[in-house]
Amino acid sequence: MERGCGILLPISALPNKYGFGCFSKEAYDFVDFLSELGMKYWQILPLGIVDGVGSPYSSVSAFAGEPLYIDIEKYFVKEEIDFFKLSDKLDFSEYRKRKNEALHYLFDKLYYLTNIDKFIEDNESWVYDYGVYMVLRDELGVGYIDFPDCYKNLDSAETIEFIKTHSEEIIYYIFLQYIFFKQWKELKRYANSKGIKIIGDVPMYCALDSADIYSKTQNFLLDETKKPVYVSGVPGDYFNPEGQIWNNPLYDYEFMKKDKYNWWISRIKHLSKIYDYVRIDHFRGFESYFEVPYNAKTVEKGIWKKGPGIEIFNEFKRNHIRNLILEDLGDISDDVRELKKQTGLAGMKVMQFAFDGNYKNTHLPHDYEKNCVAYLGTHDNDTFMGFLKNKDSKNRICDYLHLPRNTDNTVVTRMAIENLISTNANVCILTMQDLLGEGSDCRINTPGTASGNWEYKLDYNYTDSKYYDYLKQLIKNKNR
Repeated sequence: MERGCGILLPISALPNKYGFGCFSKEAYDFVDFLSELGMKYWQILPLGIVDGVGSPYSSVSAFAGEPLYIDIEKYFVKEEIDFFKLSDKLDFSEYRKRKNEALHYLFDKLYYLTNIDKFIEDNESWVYDYGVYMVLRDELGVGYIDFPDCYKNLDSAETIEFIKTHSEEIIYYIFLQYIFFKQWKELKRYANSKGIKIIGDVPMYCALDSADIYSKTQNFLLDETKKPVYVSGVPGDYFNPEGQIWNNPLYDYEFMKKDKYNWWISRIKHLSKIYDYVRIDHFRGFESYFEVPYNAKTVEKGIWKKGPGIEIFNEFKRNHIRNLILEDLGDISDDVRELKKQTGLAGMKVMQFAFDGNYKNTHLPHDYEKNCVAYLGTHDNDTFMGFLKNKDSKNRICDYLHLPRNTDNTVVTRMAIENLISTNANVCILTMQDLLGEGSDCRINTPGTASGNWEYKLDYNYTDSKYYDYLKQLIKNKNR
């Protein structure tokens, strides 16, 4: 990756007068802002369909995009938009309901003026199955695990009959994907023209309620009733000492190996068309993964199992996939470090993890290797201002930066930014919250918690800071 600096901000957090960031003018304005600062990267979170609380890490499809990101202003006059009473005052569930009503109206208005045959042909490996799954899900009112047996197979007589009688509803979901990818590719093309590369994100696992489990069951470890025997999770770590049960079905790596990891190849190739770089979340799951019995309440009976290791990365290389970043955070063993070394791909460093009193901590900024992506914190961390509320953490970082321990937290944050930009890391990524000096109430996600996440929204006045002139010069001086 080219030496440079970037900003982490999910699409949903972009300013928007209707309450949820999308591919609107505000997204293009943000690209202009990045370009003006001299940034080379924009890191976003997964573009997949968010769950009921707005998380993009539990999508109903590993391939589909979130229709809420569609900019309806491109197709509607003001009176049409006003009809749906969208606003930034709505809670997420009400916003989603009204935006979906607007998207149905968009379908009625535009579908017969649109030729989506080429899009369907280019995405035939997933898009039609996705449409079928979404309509079944709507009609049955449940996710895949609770589908009646007669609908758990795409080739069953009942499913085939269902498809025949619900063709328009299926086409509606495909139409939304056509519009989504059309708008996203236009935005990405604009960003690239401004010298900004997009860093995307791929969750390691698929949700149990997903079109992927439904249509590609052979890739997953399921029992004869199509239910998982074991699910994903992690033991206790920095983010959650008690461990977490993620409840994703695990991959059948024996089958995948025989199939030359075709599903993963298709997934990464698809994402490589919409991102410039793909960050693999929980990369360590390829070396070894933590399995927990399905329906377990704690991780007590969880065990580590070996993953495909370097084999899957060799298949990536054979398929010309090299634009990967490895999220190698959390409980990392020597075997995981060795696998990362074998791949030759960039890993991650996070300054917030550095100041635990261990002077051999590999997250200390002076120790960053060139081939890495470095952060003050990620979307799962507190903001840096929030991080500094911990007295021990603040004292250690002030000592490291040669600052008096009573230095104002805004100054400490900006000195930490300068230190990060000055490191040897090829790429450093800052969150907008840290540039703005925002506190814990502005963090994006707190892992292991069920509420209060994915709600951060960037204020329209984010460009109004005298600090940016200094930051722009700093980026230039440090050859970023």
